[in-house]
This record gives sequence, C-alpha cells and structure tokens, in this order.
Amino acid sequence: MIRLAVLVLPALPCLPVLLNAAPPDWKKHPEGQWVKQSPREGAPVPDFGWEGSAVLDPQRRQWIHHAGHDGIPQGFHLFTYQLDSGRWEQRFPNTSPPGACCVDGANTFDLLHQRLVRFPGAALGHGYQWSRGVKLKSSAVWLYDPAANEWTNMRPAPYHLPLNARDWLGSLNGGATYDATRGLALSFGGQGTSGGTNNLFVYDAHANLLQRLPAANAPEPRDGMGLTYDTKNDCLVLFGSQYSNDEKTWIYRYTTGKWEGHTLDPHPPGKKLGTYATIPRLAYDSLNGICLCVVWDTRTNEHQTWVLDVEKLRWTRVNPPVDPSPSMSRSRNLSYWADENLFLLELSPRETKGKGVELWSFRYKQPKVLPAASPGAPVVLTERDAVRLTWRASPAATKGYHIYRAQTAHPWQANFHRLGSTNDTTYTDRGVEAGKVYLYRVTAITAENRESPPSPPGRTQPRVPATPVVSVLGKDQIEITWRPSTDKEVVGYNIYRGVVTVRTVTRGTPGAWKDNDPAYAEPLPVEVRDITGWEKLNEKVLKEPRFDDKVDLTKPGPEAKDYRLAVHAYVVRAVNRLETESGPSPYALTIPSAPTEVFCREQGKTAELKWRGNPEKGIAGYHVYKLQGTWKIVRLTDKPIRATTFRQDAGSDSTRYWIVAVDPLGQEGEPSAPVWFNHRYRGFFTGEWHQ
Repeated sequence: MIRLAVLVLPALPCLPVLLNAAPPDWKKHPEGQWVKQSPREGAPVPDFGWEGSAVLDPQRRQWIHHAGHDGIPQGFHLFTYQLDSGRWEQRFPNTSPPGACCVDGANTFDLLHQRLVRFPGAALGHGYQWSRGVKLKSSAVWLYDPAANEWTNMRPAPYHLPLNARDWLGSLNGGATYDATRGLALSFGGQGTSGGTNNLFVYDAHANLLQRLPAANAPEPRDGMGLTYDTKNDCLVLFGSQYSNDEKTWIYRYTTGKWEGHTLDPHPPGKKLGTYATIPRLAYDSLNGICLCVVWDTRTNEHQTWVLDVEKLRWTRVNPPVDPSPSMSRSRNLSYWADENLFLLELSPRETKGKGVELWSFRYKQPKVLPAASPGAPVVLTERDAVRLTWRASPAATKGYHIYRAQTAHPWQANFHRLGSTNDTTYTDRGVEAGKVYLYRVTAITAENRESPPSPPGRTQPRVPATPVVSVLGKDQIEITWRPSTDKEVVGYNIYRGVVTVRTVTRGTPGAWKDNDPAYAEPLPVEVRDITGWEKLNEKVLKEPRFDDKVDLTKPGPEAKDYRLAVHAYVVRAVNRLETESGPSPYALTIPSAPTEVFCREQGKTAELKWRGNPEKGIAGYHVYKLQGTWKIVRLTDKPIRATTFRQDAGSDSTRYWIVAVDPLGQEGEPSAPVWFNHRYRGFFTGEWHQ
C-alpha cells in the first residue's frame, strides 16, 4: 500500500492537534498527546448519540460502531470509520441483533476469527421495538463479520434462560475484552433484571462455547467498568465502575480462578461523585506492556489519562497538553491499535448533547525494543493418527521455531508443553489420539535466543458449521440442510435435535420491558426458555450437508405450553479425520427463520419495502407488521403474501416495519430486523434503500 506523507504541525499547549484534509502520517503522531482524528475537514460525522459500542478492526484499518442511542433509543445501526481516509459509512448487513443501548464498552473484536463479538445490551426499555422481534432473536452472543457484512446469531449453550440475571450475562453496561493469546472474548458484570452482577464469562468463537469462569474473591457487583487483558502478564485487569465507590485495582488469572484486589496509591479516581462514578475505559498496549485508563471526572466533566504497569502494580498519571472533549456519561469506547502503536478513543461530545461523535488517538511512547514478531496461528490438518501444522513465517525466527501442545477443549485451561523445534514452517505431530482436542501454538527464536510471544492457537477441533436451514414440509416432514464447511479437514457432520420449551403470548401489554404484541388469533412463541433432550439423529457420519427427519409436530408435549405445535431445535457439528467433533452450530428452529436483507425507501409518504425470500422450502408467504406510536404493533396483512415487496401509505411520521415468514403449517416465524420509514442517515450511504 502506498502511503502519502503529510506535514503534521506541532501541538499547541491549548489546542487539539487536527489532522484534516490528507491521510494522517501515523508514524509522526506525537507521544503523550491526544490528537483529534474525527470530525475531519471534508469528512462529516453521523448524527448518532451515545451508549453505543465501538471496536477496532485492525486488519481493515477501520473502527466499527454498533447500536446505542441513535436519536431513537436502543438502535441497531452499524457504522464503519476508515482510519486513513476519515470517512464514516453506514453499513446494511443481512440482519441485525435486537436494537440495544447501554452497550458502551460491552463488546470486543476477535482478532483470530475477525469478528465483532456482541454481548447483550438493554432492549425493550424505551419502546419502538416489538417484544417478539427482540426476545426470539436475543442470545448471549452475536458475531459480525466485516468482510462479509453479515451478522450471525450464535445462540451458544446453555440454552436455559435463567430467571435470575445474577446467573447470567449482565445486559446493561457490561465490560468486554479480548485475550489475544488464546483467542477468547471475555464479558464481566453489567446490570440485569435483578440488579448488578459480578459474573465473569468466556466465549470461544471457534467452538461456539460460552462458559462461566470460577471467580473466587470476586469484586462487588458493578457495571460501566474498565476491563482489558494484559497478555504480557497473562491476566485480566479491572478498574472502577459507573455507580460503585470501589477504587481497588483487580487482577484475575485463569490458573487460580481467583480475583486479586489491590489497593494502590496513587490511582485513578473511582469514587461515586454525584450520580455517577468515573465510568473508566481500559485498553492494553502490547508494544509497551502497559494498560491505559481514561476516566471521566463528573465534577469538572473532564478526562484524566492514567497508565498501569501490572508487573510493578503501579499507576502513573499522564498529563497531556490537551484532553479529549468533555463527553456524555456513557459514550466512551477505547481500543489499542498495535499496527500503528496508538490508542483510539470514541466519545460523544457533551457540547453537542450526544449528537455526533469524535474519535481521538493517543500514543504512550515508542518502545526502544519491539517484541519479536510472533508466527501466524498454525493451520491444522488432521489425519487418522497424526496432525500436520503449517504457519506463516516470522521474520524474527532466525533460529527457527518452538512448537507447544496442550490437550484440552478449553483454551483457558490449556497447560502447554514443548513438543519440538524446527527450522521450517511445518511440523507433524504423530502422538495424538482419536476424538481428543489438541491445541498448538508456535514461537519464533531470534538470533539472540529470545523467544517471541506465542502465536494464536490452532486446534484439532473443527470450527463450528453455519446455522442450518430447517424446512417444515409437512406435519412430520422436516428437511435440514446447511452450508458445507470450507475447512479441508472436515470429512462429515453429525446432527442433533432438541425439544424446545417456549413461552407464548396471545396479547401483549404496551409498556417498558413488557410484551407489546398485538392480539393474535392463537398463542404464538415469544421466547425460547430452554432446549432439552438433545439426541444424535445419524448413525454414521453424514457426508452430505442434508438430513431428513420425521417427528410429528402436531403432538406437542408440555414444553410447548399452550402453543398448538411442538417446537424442535437442530444443531450441526463438523467431524474431522481424527474423529473429533466441532462445537454446536447456532441452533435453528422448526418455526421459520427471520427474513433477511429487509430494506425500505420513501416514495413521498409511501413506504416501499423489499426483502430476500427465506431459504426454507415451502414458505407459504409473509406477513408485514408495523409500529404505531411508541408501543403499538399492528399486522398489515390479513393473509400471507407471496411477494417479497410491500407498499403502504405511511403518512409523515417515522415508523418501523418487520417481515415475518409463514410455513406450510401456518406457523409465524421469527420477525426480521426492523427497518425505518422516515428515519435514516442521509449522506452516509448510497442510493435510496436503507435500514
């Protein structure tokens, strides 16, 4: 890539450094100074508000902003910001998670799998949503693939929906971070229906595995905290909160399963001042081995910048000549960009009352000695009695590579032992057993006999397959298909079926946090409460991505409650030559999936809708639903329509529309992601069609 050099003026003591018309020369970024990158001259910013999440996608050199207040609370919008050009763009994915606010700091980016990891946020509290469209789509984890511009609802186990939020992920202002050594996303804290929670969860996208971690001596319940993973010291770091007075610095290690609370002096302010505490943000600088913390002083509405050396357990305040703009209370997202040795801070300025966004950058310092470059994650190819590894070379590996192995399906429990060494970028391990999961990582050995940080892990377990397509063709005829895996080592699949416990609604009650459904002719599923009784359906490994099942849906059990049909779920697991199964795919139900690629355009007062037809066979048609006012949902179609377009005189007000597929048994499926009429971000997308 050719990069143009630009002149960067020295920072003035009372003014921010502005990098405007030309692409920034990141190499000349000053040390110890905050630099405003956006808004940039000639590059307008979108008019969304605050409480949204934002993460860095370093491979594409872009910032990704998702959800939050978008003028209407609990938005589902998604924007990207190109860091070199300064251009904001609204993206229109295939579908979207339920709109949410209070997700600032709550999501992270998975570098190994190149996905935004979206944990839960606040939904159904402000109206403008449909409870059936939120609760049927809600799950612990959604993943966004920026390369494909696709969201996937991963729906990881456990499938039981806890009645007490203290047993589950917090849904408002949780903290999230990424463990780059193991390729894991972590979620901590956040509010839920029963108040604060101190739960710590790990999510492994490769296996679609979500698990609560043992956490003795846990900090008091909190939300709105600073959270990051220090790979140099191999620990999770936590500081502060939104409402608590706790000013300890907390460290968590997988090896002990225990939190350590450290009273350090000095330290960033953390006590509650007025309504809020400092709502800190933390990020880890992998080149300098420090954690940066940005806190918000509620008395002065100014920011403070602090640095934590975990090895020395020492905080140091940094006093840059200019601090980032005063910001809204829940509007800050912080990431570290290792490629350019920069921290990136997004905020919503208080002076514009959360309308618009600013992006700032900060360089702590240039390290005198860079860490040796790690090799790429080993690519694993299994055989019946061996594993062959290949990896991307490291320029630091003048004396070759060390190969390490651990035997576990849980990367956070891996105890790696050195397996061997090589001067090549391939290695074959013949000491393996069928059905077991092995993890591998590689280090480069430098001319000075220094060992690089380890590569991300490779493993003998296949990656989870895509969500299956479940076509209900008759009362006892069900066809399951799925997209074949592109992994060369996958030789077949196993398919599993479970019984779904649903909660139904016949007529909702408008209001915050309630079911606001219209009156239905019969009870309809509004929520999946549990999936039990899982059984493997195939005797031999399936070579083709298809299975025909016979189960009578007209004979519901007690799990169906007052719904007239049984509801079942299906997951697919890939199998490799070592006879090792992948984790479960996202489940699909025997009610139709949500229609995708739903778009709207305004033709005067006419709303014109279009969408992609469902992938299931035998779809009888579609219903169109609309929002009237804040809470009222109405159905616009008496009978299912066969077309994938719809027009209506919508008037002048803003409103939302949803599309729902209907199968041969008359079942209404999951509602689509909504689309807006008369609510859009002009200038940030091309054409007339929008979401």
